[in-house]
Amino acid sequence: MKKLLISGVFLLFIAGFTACSKSNDPTPEPEPEIPETMFNKLIQVRNFGEDLPEGTAPDSDQTPIFFSLEENKATDQAYRRTNRWDISFAGIYRSYLGGNNGTNGGISPSYGGNGPGVGGIMIVEKSFDEVVDIPADNQFKIGRNVIGTDDNGDMGDGVGWYLYDFGGTLVRDGAYDNAHVAYALDEPLEITLPNGEKKTVQPRTVIVRTARGNYAKIRMRSIYKNKLDRDSWKRNEPKPYFSFDYVLAKKGSTKFEID
Repeated sequence: MKKLLISGVFLLFIAGFTACSKSNDPTPEPEPEIPETMFNKLIQVRNFGEDLPEGTAPDSDQTPIFFSLEENKATDQAYRRTNRWDISFAGIYRSYLGGNNGTNGGISPSYGGNGPGVGGIMIVEKSFDEVVDIPADNQFKIGRNVIGTDDNGDMGDGVGWYLYDFGGTLVRDGAYDNAHVAYALDEPLEITLPNGEKKTVQPRTVIVRTARGNYAKIRMRSIYKNKLDRDSWKRNEPKPYFSFDYVLAKKGSTKFEID
């Protein structure tokens, strides 16, 4: 009898714990359909992001935030391992971009690892308008934090979507407010090399295969809140708040088109 009583109490405890756990989970939502109006249309996003957690070092590896290109909105962390987001923002100042792919192999798997996403990400040294052809699927990278700082600037990490000017002398005059500025490469940018020579850095365009297999080309515009004009970017402006434009193309498309 005592054993039966103990077993009964244990089962009630487990049931209560399970109910409690479920009550803390977000209410499941039905899988959203993608409206036809989302495709072949120029979509503008302004100031996506949030302040970094108080007390954290800005150059530390930040908790990722997620954005759904197909729904044109932020995605809650609870849906990290779903196909409800297409691009992640993480790393230093959350400025490193990644796609949503369920593959869990490699050194740095996507934040969507073990989920249903089939996404990927890449970058090309072309302006947004010049990017018309959709690349082959084998050109997309599926890891996390794939695209960030450009090699033409300080702390470069390959071909990036922005150029970081540590001392403020690559782009401007080295004044205090002009140091530690991140320049989005949506347009050509002239820089001055340490030897005094001038160089023009060509524009970059990010291309994403979404979690569901559609495609997007993205023009990253700014990391600064309410600031799109390069001349207004200063070291202490509020950041990271991402502004970008994009166009979606359906799975199976070969071209980016705007109707």
